[in-house]
Amino acid sequence: MILEGRQCVLAGLLPGDGDGGSTVRNLLRPTRLAEAVWKISLDWLSSRGIRGLILDLDNTLVDWNDTRVRPEVRAWLEEARGKGFALCVASNALGGGRVGRVARELGLEVVVHAGKPFPVAFRRAMASLGTTANTTCAIGDQLFTDMLGANWLGIATVLVEPLSSRESPHTRLIRVIERPMRRRWAR
Repeated sequence: MILEGRQCVLAGLLPGDGDGGSTVRNLLRPTRLAEAVWKISLDWLSSRGIRGLILDLDNTLVDWNDTRVRPEVRAWLEEARGKGFALCVASNALGGGRVGRVARELGLEVVVHAGKPFPVAFRRAMASLGTTANTTCAIGDQLFTDMLGANWLGIATVLVEPLSSRESPHTRLIRVIERPMRRRWAR
């Protein structure tokens, strides 16, 4: 099965790509790591042909389950917009009201109840941005939603450190699996 021009193996359900196949771990691996969203070089993104950014909300743009936007995040988003990047929040948060309020406050397109890591979430965001997989980068703090879904479609990815240690119970559980991979990639 070919997904947006990229072949992959996902838990043995999809065929290999002819060079030994991708593994789930490779689908989780980000293109790049960053300490925080405001530390991501917009020039680097632009040099890769990126025109649109799919942004996770919780623990990427704001602390988990919060609405307050840090000045550094706000400044980075304004700079990105000034450099011509299209910006969209894609969030799995069930409370679309909070997500919508933050997105409106920041002047961002929004996809709520996104369904990450499934491809439909990223396709909806790209449709909103007017971009393709080759011209989009997904930025988030979670491997099993943000990185997996975007990598599945061949979208560039940047994994950031969570802004806060406050998280939902299921995310705390998933972090136990993520930590060893994050440490290995940070070397």
